[in-house]
Amino acid sequence: MINLKENAPLLGKFAYSILAGVFGVAVLVMFLAVFMELYRVVPFVPWIIAFNTAMTGYALIDKTRDTLKYKQVSSISAGILNVIITYFLLSLSSFYLFGENLFSISDFALFMVIGIVCSELGALLAIKYFKLKR
Repeated sequence: MINLKENAPLLGKFAYSILAGVFGVAVLVMFLAVFMELYRVVPFVPWIIAFNTAMTGYALIDKTRDTLKYKQVSSISAGILNVIITYFLLSLSSFYLFGENLFSISDFALFMVIGIVCSELGALLAIKYFKLKR
């Protein structure tokens, strides 16, 4: 049985790293939407997701350091959750603002692959960096 009181700080750090990535995507998409039409911003979304999921993986390792037992699996799950929340928010906002969803299921699959790979790479970078720092 999982003791929630004991794992609350760890869950908070996990949630913080995911939400930081999600809000990073939202801020960058809104920033680009100020300067260009939204349909021109859509091709940049995979790159934005790649950067922010890499930051999610890095932030997760940075916040938890040695308390996580399975660092790679945790970073992959953080990347997956980041992509799911991001895709939901982007789809919801595009549907609300324009009456149509600008993102398809194939975009979701692409975002998921990007999120998994980049969050893992961000975590590996953090692991190597903190090993060098010791």
